[in-house]
Amino acid sequence: MLASLSLWKKLALGLTVAVVVGVVGFGFLEGGLRLSGFGHSTAFFREERDAQGRLWWRENREVTAPYFPPQLIRRPQSIRLPDLKAANAYRIFVLGSSAAMGDPEPAFSLARQLELILRIAYPEIHFEVVNAGITAINSHVVRSLASDCAALQPDLFIVYEGNNEVIGPYGPGTVFSPFLGSSAAISAGKIVKSTRTGQLLATLVRRMKPEKAELGDWGGMQMFLKNEIDRDDPRLATTQALFRDNLLTVAGYGRNAGARVFLCTVLTNQKDFAPFQSRHRVGFTAEDQAKWQALFDEGRRAVDVGDDVTGEAKFRAALASDDHFAELYFWLGRLCLRQNRTNEARECFQQALDLDVLRFRTDSRLNQTIRGLVTEPGVSVVDLAAAAEKHSPSGVVGDEFLYEHVHLNFQGTYLMARELFTQVSADLIKTGKIKTAKPETEIMPLAEARRRLAYSTYEQAMIIKELQARFAKAPFTAQSDNDSRQKIYAQRLEVAMRLLAQPETREGLLALYEQALAQSPDDWMLKRNAGMALVALGLPERALPLLLRATGIIPDDADSLFALASAQKKLGQSEAAAKIFARLRALEPKYPGLP
Repeated sequence: MLASLSLWKKLALGLTVAVVVGVVGFGFLEGGLRLSGFGHSTAFFREERDAQGRLWWRENREVTAPYFPPQLIRRPQSIRLPDLKAANAYRIFVLGSSAAMGDPEPAFSLARQLELILRIAYPEIHFEVVNAGITAINSHVVRSLASDCAALQPDLFIVYEGNNEVIGPYGPGTVFSPFLGSSAAISAGKIVKSTRTGQLLATLVRRMKPEKAELGDWGGMQMFLKNEIDRDDPRLATTQALFRDNLLTVAGYGRNAGARVFLCTVLTNQKDFAPFQSRHRVGFTAEDQAKWQALFDEGRRAVDVGDDVTGEAKFRAALASDDHFAELYFWLGRLCLRQNRTNEARECFQQALDLDVLRFRTDSRLNQTIRGLVTEPGVSVVDLAAAAEKHSPSGVVGDEFLYEHVHLNFQGTYLMARELFTQVSADLIKTGKIKTAKPETEIMPLAEARRRLAYSTYEQAMIIKELQARFAKAPFTAQSDNDSRQKIYAQRLEVAMRLLAQPETREGLLALYEQALAQSPDDWMLKRNAGMALVALGLPERALPLLLRATGIIPDDADSLFALASAQKKLGQSEAAAKIFARLRALEPKYPGLP
């Protein structure tokens, strides 16, 4: 019978058999790997049952595994969301990378501050604001996270993304994966890596690689120093198109789930943050560069002694020979700002950012991409970057709102949360949850937000220490204004540590934490932070009950476990401390300070 078939039918039959065998083989292999416990789920959420038998949605610590090598996996923030959404609940997901997450301290993030302002303004509504930000990801990852968030009955997506489009997964400046210029190719790669079979293949490939080709531990921004991307690189246009496609897909997930979608423009430090790396235009000879450098140096010296006329003349002459050098625009922008020529200054600072070849900041094209989606159905574009400029005393965003290049400080976070509060209030009116919005004069003030979130002297000192450590490394060390920044932070830390050493400060901190905990008794993160501070201040007996309650709510938060074990150790509970340290070691083997 088979012999009577035509050649094409034989080929078709052979192909069909091969496909069936392949599918069945894949199914057996995939099933076997899952049964044996190999690999991990790449879904954002997992279910967890607490001691009382109640179900909660928790974060999957391995969710970024398809995008990073195993030793570089970025962890999401701890999430605990009721399995059943309450009738009076309004559920918000804040999506993005480290700036959305609230780096360097997520306890004071956009999600936290927005939830606090909303809760105080509209106590009749149960607000659930989920911090879905993760360090080092970009819109390719956010796209996948949004798909999972859409399954949990969202009322609102807030997307604050753009800083890692070039250096994040699949970007042209990344160290994590090859640059892929196609959404289809990226989606296919993610699907393969989401299977246990794909994870097995990836493991085998890594083992066959030379040891030197494997990335080491997480090195922060230093990992990208060799990945310079010029403004004229054609891959940036592809990146912009993919960014737009990802945002539209995220918006679609939100709409299909019945949620509103806020796409936010991204704040960048322009007036107080020099470019990371500048490059001369193509074809600039050594002789050209020597002449240019002389003009630039003369301009800097003139400006330093207050001779702005000469300084600007020299800068303009250098600009005429090479309009590609980011650093020149930065200093020209500072000169213009000093003379209150705000519009010119803003243009210069934006050029400096756009020409910076180490692309850690959202450039003008990406923010314009976000603004261009204003007519999309179900989408509201919230221009936080423009709002920040209006709030800035100089009209250009800088250190008043940002710690460094992109991460919001407490005041900047609060102001952006207020901007979002206005937009959320309008949506609450549309959906009939409230009749009128809270007037601006009645919105919780900044000082109250600091008290309720316990943004204490201790917390500020820890943040300053973290930032100092960053500024002491590349690429910050190569910046022309880094020395002055390090001096400012050294002075701030000195003041903070002097305050912490005073007995009355410790009493004030105790009162601040007690008041905050009394106002938010169910806030596990507040319990954790208070416990960590009390351990550091030499009060382990006061810290222990707080940390036990925090770990009772979130049993696998690494910071809580370390603080708990440290408190137990100081109280002589060596056996209990050893068990907690062992749990932490299994969870995070490289957690700093582990005995």
